[in-house]
Amino acid sequence: MKRREIKKIVKILIFIIIANLPFITAANILSVDTFLDSFENPEFYISVKNDNKIIKTDFKEGDYLIIQRANHPDFKIKDKDEIIYVKDEGDIVCNQVLESKSIGSIKMYYTKEDNKKDKNEPIYETQIVGKIIKSIDDNLWNSISMEIWKISINDLNINAMLKK
Repeated sequence: MKRREIKKIVKILIFIIIANLPFITAANILSVDTFLDSFENPEFYISVKNDNKIIKTDFKEGDYLIIQRANHPDFKIKDKDEIIYVKDEGDIVCNQVLESKSIGSIKMYYTKEDNKKDKNEPIYETQIVGKIIKSIDDNLWNSISMEIWKISINDLNINAMLKK
């Protein structure tokens, strides 16, 4: 091979690596399973920037919260999961699950209210919006990676293109 051809190949390889860095970062941050699942089922994942206005959380303000929706086929809640649910009054709340109980087919989850030692009223499955599966630090590179991931799962995947 000539030297020019080698330079062209190296430039193309560098371009491919740089173009894929946000996806590599997103896969590393989210976990490969979640990353791949989000391309197959983009409707089950939400990425929001935490401003503690709509949903009061214990997570750092400005961080990205990756939420798996409750209608995901593999959605399961375990103790210590951070769930997002709607209270009877219509408020959206995020709390950690302390314990879960089942009476027949009815599942109930208990969380700890701020400044209280007792558990809250039970939360039923119908109230649950989803759970936070990951909190991601807000820095420039993570922001770019998360925005590219959001755009790509909603607009660039084959299912979305075929539906349009």
